[in-house]
Amino acid sequence: MKNLKNTERRGLKSVFSLAAAALLVLAASGCTSSDPKPTKAYKTPDSLCGTAIEPSLLEPALPPGKKISTKVTNLIGYDRCLVRVDDESALSVLISWRGGDTTTLNVASTERGGGMIIDTQLTEDRRYAWSEKGGVGQVHCPEPSVSHRKVDSRLFVTIVSLSDEKTTEPEMKKLITAYTDSVSNSDECRASKRS
Repeated sequence: MKNLKNTERRGLKSVFSLAAAALLVLAASGCTSSDPKPTKAYKTPDSLCGTAIEPSLLEPALPPGKKISTKVTNLIGYDRCLVRVDDESALSVLISWRGGDTTTLNVASTERGGGMIIDTQLTEDRRYAWSEKGGVGQVHCPEPSVSHRKVDSRLFVTIVSLSDEKTTEPEMKKLITAYTDSVSNSDECRASKRS
């Protein structure tokens, strides 16, 4: 009888051990999500707020989602554009005229939400500043659309990421550099193209 009780106890211990092991496996598999990474159902645009840009440069700065939209505000001296993905703010873009003594770092340190003054990278010519969260570029503007700006103003482009999407510093540098160059070739800086 004693052997029978020992056998029953060992059998119960084995059953409990197997059940506990099965629960551990189930719990562990529940912790590792098999959900696929969110995707971008929308097409990455070939312009950013009306200015041409290579989609492959813009794509890393945009979050996953279904629908992309932009809202542009044009005021004297600046254009602001908000890019939204699924009705959530994704990027803020500002094209602004500043005083002739304004520097790229001045602009980077004043842009709200950019956080670029901390850990900001800067090109040797001090024309571009960038971080993972955004960038600023000083636009070469040979023929401003308003003639007095040629003498006493500088044009800057600012891009600030407002989403949780991680953009690397090299990706942001490529984006701000290309976008700044594109603005330089736009009607804002090529008055003769308008005629």
